[in-house]
Amino acid sequence: MSTFELNEAKEKTELSKPSGQVGLSSAVLLHNARWFTQIRWIVVSVFIMMGMAGYLLPESMKRLGLIIPFRWLWILAGVLIIANAIFCFLVFHFKEDYPSRSIKANIWLQIGVDLIVVTVLVHLVGSTDTFISFTYLFHIALACIFFPPKESLLVTLMAVVLYLACVALETAGLWLAPGILIRSQAAESGYPSLRIIIAGSAVFVWLITWYFISSLSEAVRKRDQQLSSANERLIKADEEKNRQVLLTTHDLKAPFAGIESNIEVLKYQFWDEVSEPVRTIINRIDLRSQTLRERIRDILILGDLKTQVLMPEQFVPIDLKSVMEDVLDDLGEKAKARGISLDIQVPSTTVLGNMKEYAILFSNLLANAIFYSHEGGKVEVSYKNNSDGVILSVSDHGIGIRDEALLHIFEEYFRTREAAKFNRSSTGLGLAIVREIARNFGLKIRVTSEMGKGTTFEVTFPKMKQKLNRGV
Repeated sequence: MSTFELNEAKEKTELSKPSGQVGLSSAVLLHNARWFTQIRWIVVSVFIMMGMAGYLLPESMKRLGLIIPFRWLWILAGVLIIANAIFCFLVFHFKEDYPSRSIKANIWLQIGVDLIVVTVLVHLVGSTDTFISFTYLFHIALACIFFPPKESLLVTLMAVVLYLACVALETAGLWLAPGILIRSQAAESGYPSLRIIIAGSAVFVWLITWYFISSLSEAVRKRDQQLSSANERLIKADEEKNRQVLLTTHDLKAPFAGIESNIEVLKYQFWDEVSEPVRTIINRIDLRSQTLRERIRDILILGDLKTQVLMPEQFVPIDLKSVMEDVLDDLGEKAKARGISLDIQVPSTTVLGNMKEYAILFSNLLANAIFYSHEGGKVEVSYKNNSDGVILSVSDHGIGIRDEALLHIFEEYFRTREAAKFNRSSTGLGLAIVREIARNFGLKIRVTSEMGKGTTFEVTFPKMKQKLNRGV
């Protein structure tokens, strides 16, 4: 026995038009800007804790060979707190459709403030005595991800200018470097050539890092834009194909109506005048005509459901018992013709939805249960109410569905080999229609099946309070 659950909310497909400049969308930039502010709070916490360690445990720090400039760390933490509070206020008031230029300006301002703070930190810790200069790489890497190559290069050059200015001022003795390492304070302040080599090496690593990351990021952005454009073309082509199919299908309704009316004339006015072989041919034409009429009906229903946009006022209280009574009026004779007994146990229960479309949903489920049951079998419709909502189950004891096919039964025109042999007249669209109605109305469908023993479809309707709280 296997189980499959269909739980899909209908999503609005939004297509972004490709622009000449390859870059991130406003929504992605806004997400990155907000993430940037969250990371900054972590940095502030680290500064405060390091300052506390230097203030409360100076002797322990000295034994580790460190002198923590706690006052400066607290000052930097205070600057970041004020700046980040402003950044948070701005980015959390932006909307996803806000102009990307404004969001970029916010990110640029964040990076600028951070680079200044990093430069002061590099000076305090030791610009050439430690590896602290590599903290610039974090912002260089982020700039490569956030911005196109030219803009990320500007961030890299800003870091280079600030760092080299710091090293130059320290080397000239205009900005004395305290250093975090005790040995660096005890050492002579000379070795300007060594400082230049270390600083030059750091800058070289930054530029190489910028080149590789920006190249990769730009390639990913271009590929993403190409895929987005291709996806847009495919969606438009699919929409045009569906439109043409619906138009053609709609145009076929009249000819088939004419064929069926002529068949009725032959059957009721000239039936006794034609030979038995001709009657057989007429019956075949009638059967094929009915099958095609049902397919045309299902194609039109499915097309309408796919383009349907439901408004809150279209969700009205529906009595499920009344829905099932309407369905039984249509399918009762078909069940009787196959000797299928129907056991319907659905009390008067109110849910939100649409009477017509819920009737279509259960008509398809009940029709499948009838046509894929063995003659003389039984189909049951039961009801239960739990914390998830109201659940209606349609169960049969028919041919069942193979495990590997269960994932595909809601696809258009999909039919298992067993189903195709058992019921040749099916359009293959019934469960696709069920899927679209479930998506439109936020229903869950759970399918449990075992080959040779039958299938159960459980439809869960959210409780009315839950639906209303979500604004439908």
